[in-house]
Amino acid sequence: MRHLVRKLARTWNTWPTEMDSIAVKIVKLHNELRNRFPHLSRMAIAIYDKDSDLLKTFVDSTLGHTPINHYSVPLSQVPSLQTLAEYGQHRVIEDLDVLRGSPSAHSRWLIEQGFRSSYTLPLIAEHLLAGFLFFDADKPKYFDRLIIQSLNVYADLITSVLVNELAPLYTLRGAINAAQRLTHHRDSETAAHLIRMAQYSYLLAQRVSTMHGLSDECIEYILEYSPLHDIGKIGIPDNILLKPGKLTSDEYDIIKTHVQIGVDVINVLVKDFSLRRFSHLSILQNIIGCHHERYDGSGYPNGLKGDEIPVEGRIVAIADVLDALSHTRPYKPAFSFRQSVDYILDKSATLFDPVLCDALRDHYDEFNKIYAMFKEEEDGPSSSTDQA
Repeated sequence: MRHLVRKLARTWNTWPTEMDSIAVKIVKLHNELRNRFPHLSRMAIAIYDKDSDLLKTFVDSTLGHTPINHYSVPLSQVPSLQTLAEYGQHRVIEDLDVLRGSPSAHSRWLIEQGFRSSYTLPLIAEHLLAGFLFFDADKPKYFDRLIIQSLNVYADLITSVLVNELAPLYTLRGAINAAQRLTHHRDSETAAHLIRMAQYSYLLAQRVSTMHGLSDECIEYILEYSPLHDIGKIGIPDNILLKPGKLTSDEYDIIKTHVQIGVDVINVLVKDFSLRRFSHLSILQNIIGCHHERYDGSGYPNGLKGDEIPVEGRIVAIADVLDALSHTRPYKPAFSFRQSVDYILDKSATLFDPVLCDALRDHYDEFNKIYAMFKEEEDGPSSSTDQA
């Protein structure tokens, strides 16, 4: 075992550390494990969100099979995994054929792909469930005591990597929330607005993931970072930020500086918290810096157009406008959700990415469900930046 640990450490330490995502690390680890365990066809991580009770696909290394992506399920609906998490247990299924006929989409997928045995264990960090690690083999009864003993060493390392990768996300969010509290969160944007636009962003990213090559890992970061799009508002004077009406031309020019202020805030936080090696920092920077760019080049701050605008910026642009239109603002009454969607569709290929507009149109009912789920009885006024 000591030999295994030393070899593992050497393998891990030779991997590039700059900007390596969890997905890249898992693929490299899987390749290393295949040298020792040739029938190990799949490694995958699903992460757990306690607030929503959702277990979501996150990263996957699958050889010779079609991976399962963009899948989530409430953990409460998977009692077998709930038990593993509650008691910190591992589970071996020696022959996956026993799952035939299971109502679980994940179980059906395992059977359809021809996997024959599996080993599953919860990823626990500081007594909290971070997710689950799945090993699947193309041979029945593959996971014997010695293989399990070896894989457990790797599982501990994977848990550490997962926690270390997600920690900067939570650190940044915590620092930004602190900054907002210190300024008394002067913008009166409601929490529900941030939840809705984050959920709209998440759904849009899922629906265009194939065309834009968005992994589950990237989609998760879009969900987490989209509520931070307007952090730069903390640098806008109250008399402009909270003005109950249309802005003058000069005021509008000042409002537009919130984008660059936001980028500057993030760069300071990244420097002060030594987070430059965070693999998905660019997603956050693109969301903050590009959510007011427009498809035809008429947006700000850089007048980017079309594919010059990072896809996460294009996604959040639609999500933000959709929510602003469908709720009361100081300068306008709320549009109906249908009217709000129609406005965005009417601006397809001018203000907004036509592919994303098509996704909004084709999955209207799913977006409307988010709107209804987080609808407030009465929305408070929002800042003048929503005019931008």
